[in-house]
Amino acid sequence: MLATALLIALAGVAPLDEDQAVSTAEPSSPPAAAAPQEVDPAQRGVIAYPPAFFAAAQPRTALDMITRLPGFSLEQGDSARGFAGTSGNFLINGERPTSKNESLEDMLRRIAAPTVERIDLIRGGAPGIDMQGRTVMANIVLKRTVQVQKVVNLQTYVYPDGFFGPVLELEGSRREGDNALEGSLKATRDRTDNTFDGASRLRVNGAGVPISKDALKGYDIFENYILRGAVQRPVLGGKARVNGKLEYFSFDRDVTATRVFPAPARELNGETRENLSGEFGARYDRSLSPRSDLQLVLLQNLKRENYGSTFETPSLFVDYASKTDTGETILRSELKHRRSDSLSFEAGVEGAYNFLDGDTRYSENRVAIRLPAAQVKVEELRGELSGKAIWRASPKLNLEAGARMEVSRISQSGDTDLSKSFFYPKPRLLATWSPTTTDQLRVRIEREVGQLDFDDFVSSAGTETGTVDAGNPDLEPDRRWTIETAWEKRFWGGGALVLLYRHAEIKDVVDVIPINTTFEAPGNIGDGKSDFYQANLTLPTDRLGVSGGQLKARLSWAQSQVTDPVTRVKRRISGQTPFTCNISFTRDMPGGRWSWGAITNCQNEERYYRVGEVRTFKFEQWLEGFVEWRPRQDLTIRTELANWTSRHKTRTRVMYAGNRASGIVAQTEQRELPFEPYLFIKVRKSFG
Repeated sequence: MLATALLIALAGVAPLDEDQAVSTAEPSSPPAAAAPQEVDPAQRGVIAYPPAFFAAAQPRTALDMITRLPGFSLEQGDSARGFAGTSGNFLINGERPTSKNESLEDMLRRIAAPTVERIDLIRGGAPGIDMQGRTVMANIVLKRTVQVQKVVNLQTYVYPDGFFGPVLELEGSRREGDNALEGSLKATRDRTDNTFDGASRLRVNGAGVPISKDALKGYDIFENYILRGAVQRPVLGGKARVNGKLEYFSFDRDVTATRVFPAPARELNGETRENLSGEFGARYDRSLSPRSDLQLVLLQNLKRENYGSTFETPSLFVDYASKTDTGETILRSELKHRRSDSLSFEAGVEGAYNFLDGDTRYSENRVAIRLPAAQVKVEELRGELSGKAIWRASPKLNLEAGARMEVSRISQSGDTDLSKSFFYPKPRLLATWSPTTTDQLRVRIEREVGQLDFDDFVSSAGTETGTVDAGNPDLEPDRRWTIETAWEKRFWGGGALVLLYRHAEIKDVVDVIPINTTFEAPGNIGDGKSDFYQANLTLPTDRLGVSGGQLKARLSWAQSQVTDPVTRVKRRISGQTPFTCNISFTRDMPGGRWSWGAITNCQNEERYYRVGEVRTFKFEQWLEGFVEWRPRQDLTIRTELANWTSRHKTRTRVMYAGNRASGIVAQTEQRELPFEPYLFIKVRKSFG
């Protein structure tokens, strides 16, 4: 059956992204979409979307439902150490998943749509809900009846040169009330958009005279295997959940540069990476009284990574290798107390131990070159005490006030022996005003503290660019006061417009600084500021004469300012994208069997400032389209045609004589990489 369905998809389809019980009956026409409802008329910040709201789309998974949620965009969350404040923007039965190293899309794909009771969209907070520092959160409420799911996903990427990138997913779960048993296996073998042919690289001197021109050809491949499992059971008057994950990842890339001017020559660049990681999580929830709940969380992550890269010309051979062991242990306790229907309190305490043990080697023409901070072990002991109060002052006004108090000690040993202690209070105030059932104003004021990247304490090298970054033991995290305001307008039942503005005053911006006369490294460059604007529109098109359609558009503008540590003039903060946009249109055809749509991301760029050069990355517009066919309730076939415009990526390096303060351009290098369109085919089969 699966093979037949795959052949049908290959033979007859038009366009496109990767992404229940057994039934052979033909799907009936879905009922008209049900209007969303307020969970409680006294709480205008919570809107419930029942399954009937998504009926026209005939969703198979919670991901299909949440992508159609008006005024909501899925966000993965921060990759910072610790548990608090690092989650994505959705909950399951009011609780965040006990995992930090899993994509939200994968989590949602494993939740079958028939198991979803409703999805609550929480705007501005609600008593008893941990918003994790966010102003908008989606809560997936699951049915408590017996739900059994068995799913096989067969999918592949098909590239113009005939390469196939297969993905196999096996999923199984059984849920009944507080009892749950889940397991999944995912195997992937694919390439990235760094596989290319017909690329070019041009170098010119400061006067614009060509120095060299190269034809580039790159090939890469990666393999990824992920095994996951989870068990949830009632224990000691509460419920306990245990989950585990084991992942293996390998990557290999080769790039050949063939000189076509001024004389024939060749450069070879190779890169390999191999990771093995594991995660164990446990959570225990118990009601201490009708109004008080206790939660305990234990999380353990371990990872080993081996990385190597080489660069070779007739006269030079550069070899770089690193071995890194990392780990994180977290223990967290949280107590929630609902003083009344309009007032609740939360308190939490968290302790964590983190480490990175890094060893790097660098040589040129087989001669080892000693890098500063090449062998370093970084350890962190961190504790955090938090508390907050949520007050529903009136049906129109919700207030949340709280603070997290963080204390940590980071020590380094090996090539560098140093330890530092930090203490940071992080207060937060959120006010939500809902003057009508369709309008809402949200204001957030918060002190945010960045986290140091342990990799910045260890030296690293880029053999392809010929740059070396030293480790910097004197780094401090950036701190910022952030004020954010958002206005939201709901209309047409499934429509929403959200306008957001965020301003941040930043202390100790982290960028690149000269570390000595030879090397540069990540470092603090002084104070800065940043402004961010966003418009987010969800537009149902039924009233415009196109039934079953939904247009989503997210446009973002950003600007910032910091004093450059080299030139001493004002500039944008490195890595900030001035403008981004994501526009998608999806139409669910009458009858519930077919859906189609298109997605585009606008052209954008990022700029990074180093001591002696400026790097600019430009990405052309991305366009893709998809068609999804649901011949039966237990079978879905989806095809996607991605990168219609054959998007190119361009990297421009402007290199200066001495450093950028000289203002004298010694050389400019422009590298342009093409990426061809590709086809994605997915067959999803569920079993009872």
